[in-house]
Amino acid sequence: MIWGPVCQPLQEYLLSGDRLLLLISPFISLDALRRFLQNTQGHNEIKVVTRWRPEDLVSGVSDIAIYPYLKERRIPLYINHDIHLKLYIFSSNNAFSTSGNLTLRGFGYSEQSNIEVGGFVQLTQADWSRIYALIKISKQVDEDMYQRCKRYIESCPKVVKSATPPPDLYGTPKSYTLSTLPAMETPIKLAEYYIDPNRPGYSAEEIRRATHDIVIFAIPPGLSNAELDNQLSDSFRRTPFVIEFVELLKTEKSLRFGAVNDWIYRMCEDVPLPYRWDIKENTRIFYNWLERYFTEIVWDRPNHSQVIYWREGKV
Repeated sequence: MIWGPVCQPLQEYLLSGDRLLLLISPFISLDALRRFLQNTQGHNEIKVVTRWRPEDLVSGVSDIAIYPYLKERRIPLYINHDIHLKLYIFSSNNAFSTSGNLTLRGFGYSEQSNIEVGGFVQLTQADWSRIYALIKISKQVDEDMYQRCKRYIESCPKVVKSATPPPDLYGTPKSYTLSTLPAMETPIKLAEYYIDPNRPGYSAEEIRRATHDIVIFAIPPGLSNAELDNQLSDSFRRTPFVIEFVELLKTEKSLRFGAVNDWIYRMCEDVPLPYRWDIKENTRIFYNWLERYFTEIVWDRPNHSQVIYWREGKV
């Protein structure tokens, strides 16, 4: 165990070059966040998850001023009303778990700091399963949500235990999330990991991607290759997002790559995925899975642009 101030071990670890992927803390103050991010080696992959319950907003324990600060630095912010954990997850699959919120007192930046403790852990596949469950119900903050929350704070008294937030405070969610899409390159590569997850050579990101797919497609342990393929086929084909896309493709008969990208963005809510997300790469991965589990679907590259087709009756 590492006793506070907890900012010190995190700052020292950041100097090792391990990239911070996810910062999860129920309460975040702007002053503490600014000081902490000064010690990171870059912000390109960081995603921040906080709580922002209505009572947190009005009481001031959740500082909405972090949104414009993060937006200026192109760091996405997400809310999850159920979190109480404080976790800092790195690209190596190491994580720092602590009792301290990212506030001046919680992190030990102020003279009158809280007594906090933490420690570094190596995340297992079971840990990632729980993290993906958290990610699934996290919602990205945008300018519209920020302004609604700001107006709500201004309209409420400071004692807010009985305050009733408006029903649209956090906006209307989209139909699906980006985490609905498979992350592994192909089902075959996922099966290779599933059968032998301890084989040397898997990168930390490959482990995260494989665990993502095992979780979202509800794959139980101990399946044979044939059983796994059948379970993946059934789960993938029954995914509501896949069903809706297949109906679209049936209607259109063919879709250009750019049109599919646009459709995915219109339909999907962003979530704090802890692996590299690139719309072109992940759309291509989606094509691979569709071609594997729908005999009617094929794709190719006429004129250097990927096109996906529905071939009725193809065997």
